Amino acid sequence: MPTKLGAHVLRSAADLGAYIQAGPAVIKLVGDWGLAHDISEGVLVIGRRHQASYDAQLQRASGKTPIEAAQQFVQDQLATYQSNPYITYWEGHNEPVWNTAEEMGWYAQFEIERMRLMAERGLKCVIGNYATGSPDLALWAAFLPALQAARQYQAILGLHEYSCPWMWWMAGKHQLDPNEDEGDEGWTTLRYRKIYRQHLIPNGLGDVPLVITECGIDPLVQPQPSGSPGGAWKQLGSFWAERDGEPDKADYYFRQLVWYDRELQKDAYVIGATVFTWGSFGPPWSDFDVAGTDVARKLITYTQADPARPFQYTVASGEAEEPRGHPRTQYERTYVLLPPNADAAWARAVVAGAWDRKRYTIGGSADDAGIGDLDVRRIIAVNPQEWAGSQSLGDFFQQYYAGVEYKPITAATPAELAQKLAGE
Repeated sequence: MPTKLGAHVLRSAADLGAYIQAGPAVIKLVGDWGLAHDISEGVLVIGRRHQASYDAQLQRASGKTPIEAAQQFVQDQLATYQSNPYITYWEGHNEPVWNTAEEMGWYAQFEIERMRLMAERGLKCVIGNYATGSPDLALWAAFLPALQAARQYQAILGLHEYSCPWMWWMAGKHQLDPNEDEGDEGWTTLRYRKIYRQHLIPNGLGDVPLVITECGIDPLVQPQPSGSPGGAWKQLGSFWAERDGEPDKADYYFRQLVWYDRELQKDAYVIGATVFTWGSFGPPWSDFDVAGTDVARKLITYTQADPARPFQYTVASGEAEEPRGHPRTQYERTYVLLPPNADAAWARAVVAGAWDRKRYTIGGSADDAGIGDLDVRRIIAVNPQEWAGSQSLGDFFQQYYAGVEYKPITAATPAELAQKLAGE
């Protein structure tokens, strides 16, 4: 499939021109913005200028309203925007830190105003730009207003995803507790899936485009497994050789980036991810730098074999596309949700108790029970206490599938279930 990898560029460096010609998905320029002139139109170009004198937290702490803070930020960076007309998309604050819903709500309003101000100047935004593993998943609800406005202003959500000592650490089964498994999600890399599945998709915002604006291996990311020395990819060669039998650190890191790319390719809303970094000004970033290494050369060959699709904002009108699964005509659905330990006898009990009169849907998937753009979605949850997890089944539906009519019932046997359903 077409690659979704790209480069985070601190300065022009060896092999960068060849990589751009190969057809990456996205190039992010931090300082050396003039390079945008030579990047083909199909490659998404993102600019960021470091705002040295203040950050978002300082703006808020100084008493500025979100509108005042956005006006200050855009005005202070306006000359950079105007002198670099080949860059349309610009980031705001880098890795803002918020710990409460009130703080997150303030930043949502900041980003809404920044999008509006940039649109007045014919420019667009990459919003959010949060650090790896942040903010807390529960805080995303307070950022939803900015994500809703993003569609109007054709903005992109930006996140950072690093891990250490492997790109896949803290994703899937690669957890501190060997008995835990996050499936196709992660707490550092692939964390974006938790954000979309828990907040954006249930709120009709699953088509907001995403760019991972920094990715790679970062020794500051925690937790790490026992025995990990930490370090960027250039510092992990001995560890990988001893632990994994991988003597070629450049090849092993390249293959980890390919693993990440293959995961990104599974999600249509992901535009791409920029590998940190291509070009540097010395330590500590030189330990991350792929320029002039076998990693760069392998990435060029890999990209040439399957270049990225040309960038196109998929919600160009600011309106949602027709969702898959939209009903041909509205109808009422009652779903009898059986617990994970139910066998076929329980399904037959539903048929015996309700099929002739009610034609209830029968299943064992909580997501299947809740999903659907229907005016009436009823769920009869049989023995909901049998579902494992710290969250009750009722709370699950309230969080992820708001609007369902939820009714729990208990039955000791299939016969009792049939009797109760017959009395519905």
